[in-house]
Amino acid sequence: MQLFQIEYFIAVAESVSFTQGARRVNIVQSAVSAAIRQLEHELGSDLFIRQGRSIRLTPAGEAMLPRARTILADVQAARDAVDAVRGTVRGTVALGTLAHAGSVDVLQVLRTVRRDYPGIVIKLRQTVQGTRTSLADVRSGALDLALVSVPEEAAPGLELHPLHAEGIVFACSDSHPLAGRKRVSLSEIADEPFVDFPEGWGNRTTVDAAFAAAGLHRTVHTEVVSFTMATELVREGLGVAFLPESALQHGQEAGIRAIHTPLVWRIQLARSANRQATAAEQVLIEEFRGGGDIIPA
Repeated sequence: MQLFQIEYFIAVAESVSFTQGARRVNIVQSAVSAAIRQLEHELGSDLFIRQGRSIRLTPAGEAMLPRARTILADVQAARDAVDAVRGTVRGTVALGTLAHAGSVDVLQVLRTVRRDYPGIVIKLRQTVQGTRTSLADVRSGALDLALVSVPEEAAPGLELHPLHAEGIVFACSDSHPLAGRKRVSLSEIADEPFVDFPEGWGNRTTVDAAFAAAGLHRTVHTEVVSFTMATELVREGLGVAFLPESALQHGQEAGIRAIHTPLVWRIQLARSANRQATAAEQVLIEEFRGGGDIIPA
């Protein structure tokens, strides 16, 4: 088993395509296919089910993938040790990010790392399915680090570095009966028609957990994946929403009232607790922890 075979296997598995996997490793597709065929022969088992132009992992491939990622991580750790002797840091980091990151300045982190550590390559991926998917990807090794929103202080198999916290407001239109209030309780608004994000998104999880803890039930009438869409629906009186304070420009947009609640939205940087961070990952962790805005709950 050769290291390049493992690298090709991971690239194809994550791309779900021999063509895209070959592009990712900058090798012609025929060479990638031949290397994986040889790997399958050595292992005595097919790793992919090939159906025309589509492929998917076999059970053996599913079992192989996390171990293959661990092998590459161990090799990177060995390289880090050698680089440390020479005073250099290099490597590739797959970083997941949120659609909205509060005061966490992701672009500034990227600029700083590019300037100070030119040997580090950051593969940025914005989540389209929320924190739950990002956590799963960090656990599996598909992501090395990810900005997530978790209401708890700990999560199984993960290290969570707190970066930011802010209040969650109850957003309603100017014409709403509660628009003149400065603060509302959850029991007062449980029956409202809510606009919210899909289950698995961090802000939705925080709100659902708070209602469950209070023994209250609410109904989400509309699901969106954009704070902009949520505010537009609220402005038109088509529902109410829970939003981080920073999601409303200057705290309160025209036509919308932001009312305080006891809820807090938190952002953390997650990494797997089951392996040692590479030197490149540690650089990003330190850069993120140097910014943000930690606010007591």
